[in-house]
Amino acid sequence: MTQKTCFQCSAPFEITQDDKAFYREAGLTVASKHFSIPEPVTCPACRMQRRIAHRNFFNLCHRTSSLSDKRIISMYDEDVPFPVYEIHEWWSDRWDGLRYGREVDFGRPFFDQLGELFNVVPRMSIFNNNCENTDYCNFSFQSRNCYLIGGNVGNEDCCYGHIVWLSKNCYDCLYIYRCERCYECVDCVQCYELAFSHGCDNCSNGTLLVHCSGCKDCIGCVGLKNKQYCVFNQPFSREDYERKMQEFDRGSHVMIELARKRLADLTRKEVVRHYHGVNCEDVTGDYLYNCKGVHDSYDAKNCEDCRFLATAESFVHSYDSNYCPSTCEWSYQCVACNGSSLFCCHNTMYSAETAYCQDCSSCKNCFGCASLKSKQYCIFNRQYTRQEYEELVPRVIEHMQQTGEWGQFFPITMSPFGYNQTMAQEYFPLTEEKVEKRGWRWVVQKSTADEYLGPRVAVSDRIQDVPDDITQKILLCSASKQPYKIIPQELEFCRSMTLPLHTECFAERHRRRMRLKNPRHLWSRTCAKCGKGIETTYAPERPEIVYCESCYLSSVY
Repeated sequence: MTQKTCFQCSAPFEITQDDKAFYREAGLTVASKHFSIPEPVTCPACRMQRRIAHRNFFNLCHRTSSLSDKRIISMYDEDVPFPVYEIHEWWSDRWDGLRYGREVDFGRPFFDQLGELFNVVPRMSIFNNNCENTDYCNFSFQSRNCYLIGGNVGNEDCCYGHIVWLSKNCYDCLYIYRCERCYECVDCVQCYELAFSHGCDNCSNGTLLVHCSGCKDCIGCVGLKNKQYCVFNQPFSREDYERKMQEFDRGSHVMIELARKRLADLTRKEVVRHYHGVNCEDVTGDYLYNCKGVHDSYDAKNCEDCRFLATAESFVHSYDSNYCPSTCEWSYQCVACNGSSLFCCHNTMYSAETAYCQDCSSCKNCFGCASLKSKQYCIFNRQYTRQEYEELVPRVIEHMQQTGEWGQFFPITMSPFGYNQTMAQEYFPLTEEKVEKRGWRWVVQKSTADEYLGPRVAVSDRIQDVPDDITQKILLCSASKQPYKIIPQELEFCRSMTLPLHTECFAERHRRRMRLKNPRHLWSRTCAKCGKGIETTYAPERPEIVYCESCYLSSVY
């Protein structure tokens, strides 16, 4: 094991023997010559910060298409230097990314040249793939009838969320997987008709559940396994439970807030496992499902022999990747990619043997390219023969090794977004002053709170008292005073589930849900029961009692 100091934040970090083996085996092979990954000079947190500073999920705007002049919804504002096309225009054959090809200049840094290419090649306004009626969702795959979800994968009839995968009829959720008819749920897997719940799996017909598994017909419960008819962890007969349900008005905002306060008392006394997840072997991190040999990773499913993942599924032999919803193997430093042997890529799908590419699809053997579709043997968007490509790429890599760029992800200065518009601000928050001091971009976002928006409308406490015309009104967020609206399908869903309408705008609700998630950081602690060493996302000063896996299982089953 080697101890290093982060070049950016000066934090110590380690490189294990397994890490070194991966860096030797992964990388890029060109014409039988293998270029391994250099050992990182920045810590895992700074590497993640650099990647997700290129990721804007929610800051959408109206602008005109650079190709047709039609009004479109876009994640890029009018000030970006490159053309922005409506998504169908981008996929059309009305233009060709090879038009922007250029030669490599070995007298200049690679990233300077790549940044110039990125600043002229057209980009799609929002990233949606095989979707229907999801115009206001960004980074969507195979979804239909969804609205305002960032990271929208395989969903139907879902609204207001972030990282919602393979779910149906879910509203205001964060990090849910294979759920149906859920509302205000965070970190829930395979749940049905669950509301105001956190960290649950295989639960149904519940309200205000925390870290429950296999539970049904419960209210305000914490840490229960395979229980039914419980209220604040107290068991009841079916008849008594139904009487309790009649007393509990789930459609009242006031009633829900009172129940939250009582639930908070239970959570402070909770015995928790050092990580959340099921069916895992040899893992460290949090919210891991069906994983083996996965370390320092978060929100990963069906992965094997990986490290430093966050929000990934079906990854094998890969490191340092984020927001990847489908199969990837032998890859490094990727964001929203799938394929094999991908190296420092962003939004590169169905591709292989590709490095330093962005917004590319179905490409193979491409290096330093942007917005290419079904291309092979390209460098800086210029077409080469196989022989030319295999002669030139090694020279480019050797040049990058000399400049210290090889193995580094795109610099944050190349991001087209303000730092405060990206996911980096959510996980690594900085002030405007600190962002600008580092030479990064900050966008001052306009507030509409002081604009006249018509008469103020109060949201009724009980869903039963909400009139139909609430969807025609402009409401003011109780927290930020920003305007927001209730959409018709949202009102219909809350009525069908007997749930109160929210009084906050989507941005405030999203921030509140994010605060429920444990930080993506591991603390070394000891099991509160047996004293065994554990790594956990529960900080030592937190009130929960933290057990190792074996002690936790023996105590709750």
